[in-house]
Amino acid sequence: MAQNEIKPIREKWKGTLTDRERFNNQMHYKPVDRCFNMEFGYWAENFTQWDLFVENGIKNNGQADRFFNFDILSGIGGKTWIHPPFPSKVVEETATTKIIMNGDGLLAEVPKDGHDTIPHFVKSSVVTPDDWKRVKEERFNRDDPARKFSSEQLASFAKLKGPQRTYPMGVGCG
Repeated sequence: MAQNEIKPIREKWKGTLTDRERFNNQMHYKPVDRCFNMEFGYWAENFTQWDLFVENGIKNNGQADRFFNFDILSGIGGKTWIHPPFPSKVVEETATTKIIMNGDGLLAEVPKDGHDTIPHFVKSSVVTPDDWKRVKEERFNRDDPARKFSSEQLASFAKLKGPQRTYPMGVGCG
């Protein structure tokens, strides 16, 4: 099923404001017609294990948001976080868990069976000021070509501004 073929399972919550007006008002403590309706997201395994998702061809969070008819929230941005990421690797294993280093350089305890859960972070690779200096030099280089937008990307972003957009647009800038 293509993304645009997702049929909502229910009607959108009624309201008098656009999603953009509602979100902006709510963020600025101004009156709203109702609260902004959004979901935190789902783990990847939910899309293959939950009958409701499997039977309706829901394969990702964007499709789930359309399926449940949540308010629209979108975002743009580039590589503002650690780049290049730390290499992911297994540091230690027990019978039921693994200690991994993730792309952020954090040591995390995760289930060995691979199911998704919020990890238990046990240590950071940045502990001292010298660690931070090293990581900043190696992984936060503002001149890295991967951090630059192409003219095509910038043109597509420009089309998203203006009063005609009825949904909020977040801009990830670090």
